[in-house]
Amino acid sequence: MKKYLKYITIIALGAVVLSCDNYVDIKTEGRLIPEETQNYRYLLNNTYTLDINYGALDVASDDISFQNEAQTTALSASDYIRPFVNQYKWAEQIYFDGEVDYNMNSMYTALYNVNIVINEVMKSKEGTEAEKLAIKGEAQVHRAFIFLTLVNAFGKAYDATTAATDLGIVLFTTPTVSDDIKRTSVQNAYDIILNDLNEAVNSGLKPINSGNNVAFPSRAAAYALLARTYLYMRNYPLALDNAEKALAIQSTLTNYEDYEFSAFPTRRLDRELILSKWNGYSSLTYAPQILSLSNELINTFDTNDLRYVLFTQPSSTFNSEYTIGRTYAKEGLTGESRNGGPTVAEMMLIKAECLARAGSGEQAMTEINKLRQKRFRAAQYVAMTATDSKDALIKVLAERRRELMGHGNFRWFDLKRLNKEPEFARTITHTFAGQTFTLAPNSDRYQMPYAPIYYDYAPNLQQNP
Repeated sequence: MKKYLKYITIIALGAVVLSCDNYVDIKTEGRLIPEETQNYRYLLNNTYTLDINYGALDVASDDISFQNEAQTTALSASDYIRPFVNQYKWAEQIYFDGEVDYNMNSMYTALYNVNIVINEVMKSKEGTEAEKLAIKGEAQVHRAFIFLTLVNAFGKAYDATTAATDLGIVLFTTPTVSDDIKRTSVQNAYDIILNDLNEAVNSGLKPINSGNNVAFPSRAAAYALLARTYLYMRNYPLALDNAEKALAIQSTLTNYEDYEFSAFPTRRLDRELILSKWNGYSSLTYAPQILSLSNELINTFDTNDLRYVLFTQPSSTFNSEYTIGRTYAKEGLTGESRNGGPTVAEMMLIKAECLARAGSGEQAMTEINKLRQKRFRAAQYVAMTATDSKDALIKVLAERRRELMGHGNFRWFDLKRLNKEPEFARTITHTFAGQTFTLAPNSDRYQMPYAPIYYDYAPNLQQNP
């Protein structure tokens, strides 16, 4: 077993063993072999490992602004928060020497689990072929989410003309503890993502999973992630097709007015959530000051918008010395971290964007207004209009930014893909401790750097510029 795998693959193997030792046989050579079909089901029941996302990338986007002097002082003094400050500054190095990227580790831990299932379940004993195929399909949805998230965190935005040579991510597709750690291309990642999801939609998954089962992939989730994938690829016809397929299965929206004075639904009760992928305790759940929202974002809200009313609070709520701005604070309503899993609202936004890009601005606005109607008190709702399809696209993208703020990486990934279009490309400026930092469109800083510790064990892992 190669020493340099200690911080990626071996951590993943250890997590699998610790979480599943009630269900599987550990052979003497150390390989984990569940053997019976039902044991692969138990592996996928380990939602603590699989219901995860890569946290904190919101901090690097234009949605966040550390405006208060006292806030800057507090953030500078915290070792826990320092990596997020480095992301805010788009630093060349996010983690100190010797520190691991716990978000990345958790993703590769989950990947190890699902690769076991994908590679072995069809050869398992005592299950029907239909049961095995559906279990494999679940694992493929999980793997697709992992790869799609990581390639957008560490790789370049998808560009059909360069994706075959653009550096992507490490693509383990087997439960290996011996492979070399090297990055492949962005195109390689998307090829696996699309293959996994296209197989998953035909694998016999349940149409919808909800309640306690919302962390288990469904057919709606597979279509939803296909829609997200094609959106990031800027393949708008296929993004539209798959968003509509997801919405044909699951389309319920939550009326926020119903929860203005009562408990807001947790993910278990959230009828809009198609697949739970939360950011967990390793990111920002208990550091709300990190999600201090930019004035630019806040100023796009109608103050009657219940997303503004319910999900943002004056920064002074968290510290009396923070006298400027508002902070994203949905965690205070639900007691849970942010969720980056696909939702009905996201699918509606993808549908609207694709319609606007196809020249159907009126239909795009119809879709947006169906969503917005559930985000305002009935007495204060006013339908949004657009002068043409171009205006509709601008308004859809602004609505997407409001709806998905703070959810986990959406704005950062949108900035990356929209930078490919000159009319939407933008330069971002952050100020911290008296210094000004600038991020140009398509900058290399849009690719997160790998923590230095991995180069002690993976010398062939290529670093981002």
